[in-house]
Amino acid sequence: MANEVQDFYESFPFPSKKIPSKKDLYSNAVWVTKLIGKKPTDFKKGEKVLEAGCGTGEFSCGFALGNAEVLGIDLSASSITRAKELAKRFNLTGITFKQMNILENNLPEKSFDYIFSMGVLHHNKYPKKAFIELVKLLKPGGCIVIGLYNSYGRLSVSFRRVILSLFAGKNPEKRIILANKLFCADKPITKQRRIWMMDKYCHPLEKSISFEEVLSWFAENNIEFVSSLPKVRSANKLNLVFEQIAWFLKGKSFFTVAGKMK
Repeated sequence: MANEVQDFYESFPFPSKKIPSKKDLYSNAVWVTKLIGKKPTDFKKGEKVLEAGCGTGEFSCGFALGNAEVLGIDLSASSITRAKELAKRFNLTGITFKQMNILENNLPEKSFDYIFSMGVLHHNKYPKKAFIELVKLLKPGGCIVIGLYNSYGRLSVSFRRVILSLFAGKNPEKRIILANKLFCADKPITKQRRIWMMDKYCHPLEKSISFEEVLSWFAENNIEFVSSLPKVRSANKLNLVFEQIAWFLKGKSFFTVAGKMK
């Protein structure tokens, strides 16, 4: 299945965002670093930052606006090529990109101060196992931030994918044309929009995770919960159920959770 995911991203490097300036690079990353109380420019010399599943490098390049040593890894060679081009365009130093599988990485344990993995683990056959592999790379006192599809919030997209399967089969072009008509007001399908729609409606491997599951991952791996987006009022299980139902009703299918190694 990892090969299918890799092949998918070779054809559709994600997210392939348009980043006209360093200001846009900063704005793209600031909401992520805010979860650990930082700005993208706050990373210090001597600190090491890993983005696991960096895609086309927009977050990694944002983290490189500081002075840390940044490493972005990804399965897709096409995505890595674009990430390197982005870093070169903004003359960013202290940043490296490598093609690598999270589950088969050869990185030294306890070597990173900060680890980010945004929208990646839910495209892995074994999300929890991948998370554990990342935790092994985290220094004591280090922070990890993961972004995932929520098992409640993603229900509407899952339903749409069922509809597309019924009426468009597995043909990706038919699926995105139908999805565009049914769900996107028949907007023009630009190159960038095509990549986004392929990822949303045609990805070969997609899972969804509940907030409770993430908290259990944290607890089992000595990670202390720090913050989340959307924010939760309480980690009480019943409250979390209602919170996630609210995300579904508001159309929020993605959530981000930050933790710190105890």
